[in-house]
Amino acid sequence: MSNEVLYCFDTDEVEEAARNMGKAKVRRLPVLNKDKRLVGIVSLGDLARNDDSATIGQTVTRVSTPGGKHDQTTAE
Repeated sequence: MSNEVLYCFDTDEVEEAARNMGKAKVRRLPVLNKDKRLVGIVSLGDLARNDDSATIGQTVTRVSTPGGKHDQTTAE
């Protein structure tokens, strides 16, 4: 399990969620409403169906690069 839970809000722009997924190297993010209640999960597949190809391409590249805070192959 991760110490820090990453999430986005249902009011966030798709590009912002994609950028955060790429930066954190995660393939899914929980989606919370303004009351911080879970309302869904956004995945790379969701982005691929609904976002421009340049943004999703950059996100997939960043997520697929080894390393990052949530990499399960690195020892802590």
